[in-house]
Amino acid sequence: MDIDDAIDAIKKDMINFLIKIINIPTENPPGLNYEKFVDYVSEYLKSLDYKVEIVKPNKEELKQLVKFGEGERPNIVATYGNGGVKIGFNSHYDVVPSGKGWSHDPYNAVIENGKIYGRGSSDMKSGIAVQLFAVEALKMLYDIKNITVKQFIVPDEETVGNRNAGTYYLVEKGYINKKNLDYLIFTEPLNPTNIGIGHRGALWGFFKLKGIKSHGGFPQKGGDTIRCAAKIINYIYEILENGSNIVSKYPIIPESSRRPSYLVGTINGGDWMNTVSDYLTFSYVRRIVPEEKIDSAINEINDIIDYGKRTCPNVNIEFDQYYITDSIIFENSQGVKLISKIIKDVYSVEPFLVLSPGTFDIRFVYNKGIDAFNYGPGLLEMAHATDEYVYIEDLIKSTKVIALFLKQFIK
Repeated sequence: MDIDDAIDAIKKDMINFLIKIINIPTENPPGLNYEKFVDYVSEYLKSLDYKVEIVKPNKEELKQLVKFGEGERPNIVATYGNGGVKIGFNSHYDVVPSGKGWSHDPYNAVIENGKIYGRGSSDMKSGIAVQLFAVEALKMLYDIKNITVKQFIVPDEETVGNRNAGTYYLVEKGYINKKNLDYLIFTEPLNPTNIGIGHRGALWGFFKLKGIKSHGGFPQKGGDTIRCAAKIINYIYEILENGSNIVSKYPIIPESSRRPSYLVGTINGGDWMNTVSDYLTFSYVRRIVPEEKIDSAINEINDIIDYGKRTCPNVNIEFDQYYITDSIIFENSQGVKLISKIIKDVYSVEPFLVLSPGTFDIRFVYNKGIDAFNYGPGLLEMAHATDEYVYIEDLIKSTKVIALFLKQFIK
């Protein structure tokens, strides 16, 4: 029996496991079914002879770590083996809300035309399946207890933040550190012939507008936050269209993400159609390429507020910053060199080293001395998409890549 035979033997179990965890709707926000998911996966890991610990913030810590949602935030920390090279895997089990417009039930995963459809199939429950079953395939061929494998399966990646109850919490509590990890592999969806070595920077927050109510028959008497927000939002996109011509030299994917970007994703305000809105909040997401200084993105906020004050004299405007991070680039990784050779052998293509257009939890281990990188089975373009799917072929091949990476360290 070789590695292909071993993966073929565990393939059915891996697909069934993935379907099972897709069908647990762990939407975040607000954080649905977290405990149900963790109960199932932790018991599954125990059945595979892992030592499992559930690590979760207490109530006081949750107040500081969770801005969106409510309820417990359990992390799974599972360990197999007891020596040698220490290799960790990190994946998040929360998914973004499914939304409408699906042709498949997002939480009743189906297989069609070689694809598994469902929310989280690419981002990133397929990553969870691969990091577990690559180990299971190896166990059919070798005694791998002379290396140490750690599985970190965490919540709250999707709501980001300068701190969170998932990977950040595990780093702060010492579960993820240089002493207990030689390599840490994130399994986010960046396409299975790519290796992620970091991400763009970001600034997230909310513009909060406070105006003056008035009857719809004489709106001039009011301070109209909706009208004001329309002006400000238009101004934000004018900054994008008329701003700098920066094109990053770094390999950010997709190609369009090599430029700075701006997004207003949500707008909430007003009480009634015949009343001038006296309050409104809209979200703001600014993506920052490595060539930019993060201070320039902060200065843009002040410029936007100044514009709003000039054009909306009866409206007060504030900005509530939620999240800020600089661009992250891991360089000179030995793990990247090792896995590059394996991807080339398995896929018969030269892998690309890329930066993610969005941020992910790898930022929490930056400058911690851990050799960290990203490799997973999912497609980037399927992340957060309607009718999200993962190819079964990529699931199988990525499992082989991870298994062969681990095999290098078995004595």
